[in-house]
Amino acid sequence: MNATLRGLILTRVTLPERWERVATFEFAERPGGDAAYRVHAEIMARNSNVVLVDARDDDKIVACAYQVGAAQTSVRPISPGFKYAPPPAAPGVDPDAGLAATEWRELVVAASALAASSANEKKPKKASTPEAAAKAAAKAAPGISKGLVRAFRGVSPALAAALASSVGVDPKTNTADVADDDWIELHRAWLGWIESATSAVDAIASADVAAVEEALKDAGWCVEWGQMLLRRPAGSNAAAAADSSSSSSSFLVEAISDVPTAGDGSGPVGALFSAVYGDAGDADVFRRERDRLLQGVRAALKKTTQKAKNFREQIELAEKHESVKIQADELMAYQHGWTQGQDTMEVYDFESGEARRVAVDPQKGPLDAAEKLYKKARKQRRTATQVEPLLEAASNEMAYLENVEFALTELTSEDALALEEINLELVDAKLMAPVGRGAAAAIKREEKRKSGGGKGGRGGKGGGGTAPKKRNRRKEETMANVRTYVAPGGSDILVGRNSKGNEAVSLKLGSDHDVWFHVRGAPGAHVVLRLDPGQTATDVDMQAAADLAAFHSKVRTGGKVDVSYTSPKFVRKPSGARLGMVTIDKEKVMTGRPDDSVAAEEERREAAAGGGKKGREEW
Repeated sequence: MNATLRGLILTRVTLPERWERVATFEFAERPGGDAAYRVHAEIMARNSNVVLVDARDDDKIVACAYQVGAAQTSVRPISPGFKYAPPPAAPGVDPDAGLAATEWRELVVAASALAASSANEKKPKKASTPEAAAKAAAKAAPGISKGLVRAFRGVSPALAAALASSVGVDPKTNTADVADDDWIELHRAWLGWIESATSAVDAIASADVAAVEEALKDAGWCVEWGQMLLRRPAGSNAAAAADSSSSSSSFLVEAISDVPTAGDGSGPVGALFSAVYGDAGDADVFRRERDRLLQGVRAALKKTTQKAKNFREQIELAEKHESVKIQADELMAYQHGWTQGQDTMEVYDFESGEARRVAVDPQKGPLDAAEKLYKKARKQRRTATQVEPLLEAASNEMAYLENVEFALTELTSEDALALEEINLELVDAKLMAPVGRGAAAAIKREEKRKSGGGKGGRGGKGGGGTAPKKRNRRKEETMANVRTYVAPGGSDILVGRNSKGNEAVSLKLGSDHDVWFHVRGAPGAHVVLRLDPGQTATDVDMQAAADLAAFHSKVRTGGKVDVSYTSPKFVRKPSGARLGMVTIDKEKVMTGRPDDSVAAEEERREAAAGGGKKGREEW
């Protein structure tokens, strides 16, 4: 599916039928063009599916997440080659059917009882404990939220629970226990939801940004149930949120405001998504991207670790070649004691003189057995010679991947640029494929490079020097991958955020008169204490830099950590090494205390300040 849609543009999002569970995404070759492909997202709990169809070939299915062949159903086969058909209409009444409050209540009560009856018909096993019995009873109880889901089309459990909770009613409450006043409030919230949802859908369909802004002005995201409500329930204004006695004060929501306008280049659908997921979405996108990279790095690390293990086993086996050769020598030395037809012969250990019998082919004799052992010994010796460089390369790759994994775990949502650098680094290292915006272009460039096409260099015309603006931009890009701290004596301490930052700190930003630090025997950041020419680092500044090197490492919880330090002139990158991998000479060792570092102090201060903050608004 990804390969089919690569390079196309999402031009339209529609709901083919109101209150249904299907959304259709249309993709074209250019904005305003005819749809080339459609993606139908069917949201139906365990029967959910995503189906890609060819809009230019009578909506024939190209790919789908789950296939349902003609042998399994004659009603609606979902498999490549078949024409796509929408799912059967969901049971229940349309939410906007215009029922009066009394009729609406009776329908919810009847549907809730029907849901409970269906649950009881399953006859669950007898509960083994009182807690299990209570849980089973609660599951079978005719809760009001179950009645809403069962009675109406397009109503999810999360929406039903959010509406009930918004008026102070527990979603699991039996319909018989709901007070009349609560029924009235719930029906009012229901009508408000229908009106707001209808307005939002109509606004999106009309491509009117102002209408979308109006539809979203009172919207909120219910954190407890993961549900968006396009209109806050009555009495849930800011004053009610501040009042702990308010029935809806337990609601945590993300405020929905500042819908993007057409001037931002965002259409109404983008405006809706941006408004709902905007501020919180930045952190979510960062977390998903970091998790994706972590997953890829850890998979590569697992594979490389297994490869290194296999190489070690081969080398251990190959190291026995000398003993195999001695066995062959013993056969040759005592072959005169063998008689034709014997399947064993007696040999004597060269060192101890101890006698033992060894197996021999009665037809071929000890000479053939000795030749086979000599051949095996030679093969083992060659294996050791050939595998040792492979083991070294695998070990270096493991060290690199461990450093990248550590760098990813250290990043926060404020390090988006550093995360993007790691993504590019992994793509360049062929450890991950390009994804997201620009992925298609990156893949085409790589294919063109492999085929020998295109220009080799990146430089522009002429041989002049780099313009000052370009130099400044490169410096800014470099420093985006480097953290900067100030030592007690006023000197700068540079700390790499990722592999690119580590390489910059070690090989570009550090001078011969500076001091370079790195934790011993574990992944960690490269650290440089900047000094003026002729200046000698004080013990206090040295300790501050060592503490930072310990803090920005995988052993930061160790209390006391060994930290290596040397001059940057003794730090070099081996030929062919991965980004950020270096070797050092003339190292010395001191103790770093991560908990005493300025970074740890900043972390504790931010944690204390953040304890009293509320990241989300209350209804």
